[in-house]
Amino acid sequence: MNLNDLKNCGYNIVTNWQECNSKSIFILNTNEIKKFLDYKKLASKRKCKYIICDIKFKNKVKQNQIKFFFYKTQNDLFEIAKIFYCFNNLKIIFVTGTNGKTSIAYGANILFNINGYKSCYIGTLGFYINKKKIKSLNNTTPSYFEILNLIKIACNYKVKYVFIEVSSIGYSEGRIGNLKYNFCVLTNLKSDHLDYHKNLKSYHLAKVNLIKSHRSKNSILFLQDDNLKNKFNNFNQIITQGTFLSKNKISIIHKKLGKFQISTKNRSYQIDSFNDYMIKNIITILMLYDKLFKLLPLKINKSIFPPGRSEIIYNKKNKIIIIDYAHSKDAYENLLCKLPLFNKNIIIIYGCGGDRDKKKRPQIAKVVSKYTNLQIITDDNPRNENPASIRKSLLKYSSNPIEVPSRRMAIKFGIRYIKKNDGILIIAGKGHEDTQNYKDKYYLFNDKLISSNYAKNL
Repeated sequence: MNLNDLKNCGYNIVTNWQECNSKSIFILNTNEIKKFLDYKKLASKRKCKYIICDIKFKNKVKQNQIKFFFYKTQNDLFEIAKIFYCFNNLKIIFVTGTNGKTSIAYGANILFNINGYKSCYIGTLGFYINKKKIKSLNNTTPSYFEILNLIKIACNYKVKYVFIEVSSIGYSEGRIGNLKYNFCVLTNLKSDHLDYHKNLKSYHLAKVNLIKSHRSKNSILFLQDDNLKNKFNNFNQIITQGTFLSKNKISIIHKKLGKFQISTKNRSYQIDSFNDYMIKNIITILMLYDKLFKLLPLKINKSIFPPGRSEIIYNKKNKIIIIDYAHSKDAYENLLCKLPLFNKNIIIIYGCGGDRDKKKRPQIAKVVSKYTNLQIITDDNPRNENPASIRKSLLKYSSNPIEVPSRRMAIKFGIRYIKKNDGILIIAGKGHEDTQNYKDKYYLFNDKLISSNYAKNL
């Protein structure tokens, strides 16, 4: 049977050998012979009889128990996708940029749902249909066929809007295939992933190229940063945040410590946050909502804030604990720059991830020192690097640091400190993550759970 016949007989494409069964076609998308042979054997054990793989393996297999279909180019994969997937009635929304992707994509999905529109989210936090998490994902932007399978699942729930976080690495590795967006949000272009892209120019070019090459006819681009408009001179439909604010006469008032009010002609939204960049992200979500539905939402509540993004864990008795996912110079700047205005002690617990761009560590340490009174340097995810070396690189550029290698002990120390001295404690770098990675081992670790437990004694 050919692939069209298999589709008509109810066969489905899967991207993971654990999902294989007697009605599966396993797309084994690897160029490594060992992985190919290992996964072929695992798929066979699960009674999978059909595999799609690179033509380079043609002489390595026999067409007996398993029938193989071979592809030569990416275009061959796109043709296969046409057989199994058709999403004509969906609105695909890409969200990309250096900072804010998760906050906007996840937040928009939740906002749509609480106002009666069915949507899904694919990104750093996993795969959500409406407000329910369906599964975790290994990458911010999964592989092409995994994305297609997730969208197919969402279609079974009558979803109409699909929010996808698209990373520069995901685009560069071809993980979004030939998927086209109807709407795209570009948050900003700062510095990140230089360990992969090698320099800032290549990183920015990847972002711009993904937006230019994946737009569908009549697509609309939303820019959080008005200054980026000149990068897209041939785009007919661009909406900038500055234009949106002035056109709708939207005002943003910082009412008091940790409280904002967003006011329009007909609506007023009360937002609890210590980070005005989160307010900027909400405005971007409102831009999308207004364009799609020709009105602003009836309600916004705190559920649109993704876990681990400027999340307030404790706020009583002049003691505040916030966790955040910041892991770049600009993310730390956005997180911390307004906190000194509150005239409180500002203490931060943070580290840097191993096996990532080392040049950003001094930059992060300097920004953190600029806005905080005390820096508690601890481990993030050291991965294969020496944790002490990472901490040492941060200590060197810090203004008032102490070193507490154990992240758990650092959190305990920070909470004891604000118990005596009051102030704002920021626990940064890991956000929503549930594990901590040392070499090839992963240990259960969640900043929110641990800080919440110690905060009981405040």
